[in-house]
Amino acid sequence: MRMIWPLALLLSAFPPVAAGGQRPVGVDDLMRLRSINDVKISPDGGKVAYVVSQPSFEKDEHEAVLYVIATSGGEPARLTYATRIFNRPRPNPRLRWSPDGTLISFVAFVNEQPQVVALDIRGGDVRTLTAGPQGVGDYEWSPEGTRLAYLAPDAPSLEDERKRKEKTFVIEVDRQDRPGRVWVQGIASGAPRAVTPPAHFAANFDWAPSGNEIVYAASLTGAFSGQFHTKIYAVPAKGGEPRLIVDRDSMNVQPRWSPDGQHVAFVSSGEKPEMVSIWGLYLAPSEGGDPRKIRNIGADAWTAEFTWAPDSRSLVVIASDSPAQRGPKMFEQPLQRFWLDGRREDLGTFGGPRVNYSPSFSRDGKRLAFRSTDARSMGDIHVLDLPGNAPRRLTTVNPELKDLALGEQTAIHWTSFDGMEIWGLLMTPPGLPPGKRLPLIVYPHGGPNGGITYGLVPQFMHSLAQIDPYPVEALVSAGMAVLMPMPRGGQGYGAIGLHGIDNSWGEGDYQDIMKGVDSLIKQGLADPDRLGVMGASYGGYMTDWIITQTSRFKAASAMCSISDIADLYYLSDAGDITRAYFGLPWEAPEAYAKHSAITFASKVTTPLLIQHGENDRRVPIMQATKFYKALKELGKTVEMEIYPRGGHVIYEPDLQREIMRRNLEWFSRWLKP
Repeated sequence: MRMIWPLALLLSAFPPVAAGGQRPVGVDDLMRLRSINDVKISPDGGKVAYVVSQPSFEKDEHEAVLYVIATSGGEPARLTYATRIFNRPRPNPRLRWSPDGTLISFVAFVNEQPQVVALDIRGGDVRTLTAGPQGVGDYEWSPEGTRLAYLAPDAPSLEDERKRKEKTFVIEVDRQDRPGRVWVQGIASGAPRAVTPPAHFAANFDWAPSGNEIVYAASLTGAFSGQFHTKIYAVPAKGGEPRLIVDRDSMNVQPRWSPDGQHVAFVSSGEKPEMVSIWGLYLAPSEGGDPRKIRNIGADAWTAEFTWAPDSRSLVVIASDSPAQRGPKMFEQPLQRFWLDGRREDLGTFGGPRVNYSPSFSRDGKRLAFRSTDARSMGDIHVLDLPGNAPRRLTTVNPELKDLALGEQTAIHWTSFDGMEIWGLLMTPPGLPPGKRLPLIVYPHGGPNGGITYGLVPQFMHSLAQIDPYPVEALVSAGMAVLMPMPRGGQGYGAIGLHGIDNSWGEGDYQDIMKGVDSLIKQGLADPDRLGVMGASYGGYMTDWIITQTSRFKAASAMCSISDIADLYYLSDAGDITRAYFGLPWEAPEAYAKHSAITFASKVTTPLLIQHGENDRRVPIMQATKFYKALKELGKTVEMEIYPRGGHVIYEPDLQREIMRRNLEWFSRWLKP
């Protein structure tokens, strides 16, 4: 792990040129990287099952493979070959062990539908456990191991099927939604039975330890805004009337029953249905009653993942944005244990700051498995023996990284226009000679309430490396520096920072970013005549915005970018988010126009590459075509590329490689490293 340096010490912080024949990083190197998609320890704590995916150009998908490894170490065993683990659009295996530890289950394609399948750890063929006509989403084993509960919508009516076959089916907006429902079926025999009401859009669920009830989160609409109006219910596993456990109008999701049956833990936005909010961890009595926030995590802590300890006295939590994660620690995701009596313990603090994911306990609570990564890796499986031992690494899924001359990743900070301390991660080529000025590319994150972490792909360590359209390591290997700032409006500064861009996109956050650029120029690192900017989603908004506000940048690239905020409200599947920042567009037309890049298109002097997926529903392609049309009409230097079949995120490896290659070529052309 790299040290954390104040900006003034940057010029003395670079190590000598990498030895041992390491070579520069290219786009093809990045496309060969593997990602760990899921991790689950066996009930007896003796094995860990995990799934690794890698882009396949032959199949044009991210091919996923199931492995198992002993917690004592050794060579992993590959368990799947012909079975296609569910990967549409990306691998999502949802690994589970049967309660007796004999079966590993996961979601795989069966007749082109996602179904739950299982492998006997003692040997044998893959066994199909479900046959839902619409496929299966999430699922869980019952505590005694004789039943499965899973999430799936009702099958379409015979009339709808007839119309589809005759091609007379018409989409009736907001009238044909089929909610996801929780179904229960026996493993040995028996037809599945829906146990949640047809009016409930069930999101996620868990079995009661008794096996008699199922707790689930649900809203009354499937729209994007529905997740911020969820309540938590319990329903008999045999079917019946649901009872309310958490009855308040806000986001209340990911319910998990404590092993002793006394509590339900869940993630919530608090007492209000606010989209721009801290998602904290709460507890409610399983019989219902007032929820309480787990305060010892921190008032502003954002809960990413959590799991109950088997004794029900504590939870292991992966959180960000807590008061303990300010400054350089905002790029970490520590593994922490919080007791219900108020105590806390840091776990997995080894080898410097880290980012952790997917914790799971053995049945006796003495062993914990998880994925962990440092600044210069993609993450590996680690196991921790409790209490008090250091975690040990079990895997090396990307051994070729040792042959690559990776860039240096350094946490830096600077003072913004109003005295606020702003942080970011700086990437520089290895072995940078002191005093050498570099082309600098600014890479704002998405969200806007997103962030970055340590790791080889700082904005996407939770997902697949190759969904990043910008090949940061290849850009650095080509001789450029990349600044990934954390301006106000995103994570890292608590609730106050999160609301720092209310009704003001492109104001304070823009100045935060530019002050960081100025600081790097002043320190002698960045070449003021070779500045670039790039970003996707809200980072694409910032890219469009920046080049309308200043002519200092010599090249820009915007992926799935926002140029007209009012259009985003009307056309995006998540357009209600703009209402949270600006109000309704017909009530605040001036604010929408004032903060939209399209309003200032005539001021652009920077060459711009616009990239967009043709089927993007989150930021519809109209956002890109409007900006392109305006810039083209004004005689600006602009190019636009539309990626077939692409959504808000591009998952096809062939397209991913082309996007990365194109951005490397674009910045090399204009910034001349």
